[in-house]
Amino acid sequence: MLNFFKKKNFPLPVSAEELFLAIDIGTEYVKVAVYRLDGMEVEVIGYARRKQMESTMYAAYIVNLKEAKDTVDKCIGDAVLMAREVVSEDNFSLPKQAIIGIAGELVQGVTVVVNLERNAPDTPINQSEIDSIIAKLKKQTFESTKEEISQEIGLKPNQIDEIDTYINSVYVDGVRVLNPLGYVGSEMVYNMYSTFAPKLHINSVKQLAEQLNLSILKLVVEPYALSLALKDIRDKNASSILLDIGGGTTDVALVHNGDLAGTKMFAIGGRVFTKSIQKYLNLDFDQAEQIKLDYSNNKVDSERKREVSTIIGNSTKIWLDGVEIALSDFDDVTTFPAKFLVCGGGALLPDIQEGLISYPWQNYLPFPKHPKVDFIFPNHITKLTDKTRTATLPMDVTPLALARMHLEI
Repeated sequence: MLNFFKKKNFPLPVSAEELFLAIDIGTEYVKVAVYRLDGMEVEVIGYARRKQMESTMYAAYIVNLKEAKDTVDKCIGDAVLMAREVVSEDNFSLPKQAIIGIAGELVQGVTVVVNLERNAPDTPINQSEIDSIIAKLKKQTFESTKEEISQEIGLKPNQIDEIDTYINSVYVDGVRVLNPLGYVGSEMVYNMYSTFAPKLHINSVKQLAEQLNLSILKLVVEPYALSLALKDIRDKNASSILLDIGGGTTDVALVHNGDLAGTKMFAIGGRVFTKSIQKYLNLDFDQAEQIKLDYSNNKVDSERKREVSTIIGNSTKIWLDGVEIALSDFDDVTTFPAKFLVCGGGALLPDIQEGLISYPWQNYLPFPKHPKVDFIFPNHITKLTDKTRTATLPMDVTPLALARMHLEI
């Protein structure tokens, strides 16, 4: 183990406090970005991926804290070493603050609309007013929300905790604004997005950070970060279904007219396809994973291609059913946007794209027309520059979106 957070590898420079980490603790891979702020943009100067041990994670949850900590530690070390080379500085220390992503089937996001009239309509809206509104919302609605979530996921309300609450959008006297600060008006409509997860899940991430001597700047539900990061996705006329296909889960985010309508997650990801190959070809997990990757990258012959496609066919159908069920859980949606935007490590599996294109969505859900499918790549993230030029795949989108979340803090 490299133990970067215990060794004094680098002396402390003046600019040490200006470096930050974005950490995506995925089921299949840990991904870490070292970044700094450049005005109102994020500049990534180090990036690394590390494969998880098969026994470390289950459906985005940490089940072996020591293994997860060791892998994250090594991945941070890789990213820091790259950052030192990219900026050509020998004397900078490890960043100590991190934005960490959280995902998993039991992570829940709910939207709440709050209507109110301001007592002083001519006074500009300030941060304390917004904080007061959020506090009032929590007091009035969180207990009932936790009760509903507990019934849905099968946990007691006291086993669930809030991750964060965000202002999704604001209407001031009927006009939608991106940020209400400084506006004046009498009638306000706040569209709030609140996220919850099992305390055990939240605490395991916090415990990992503590063991690595990291201070958590923000714990962020990953599809929320994604919904803010993409170019034009929060435009008032933009609507899309975002799919982040990881190793253990698939995250679904529905954006409707620039607002995040909600998020759903289900425990089917790329590892399901790997295990199908493992079972039918009688291989160990790593061998099966390599065959899946070669198949995704079109590095297998035609015979092997047909074989793998047949093996994972049933898993593909189960995954598509999972997407359909997740979408059907958006109770208030009368029309779905006819566009899927796809990222994550499983995105490049050809059967995923083909399945999304060929699935009879209009037979089961209110799509106005058959949806099109596009991939999300890191260069689609706004206000972010990757100086390393190494984060180029759909699987790299989420950690970079987490880094970009610093602009929203």
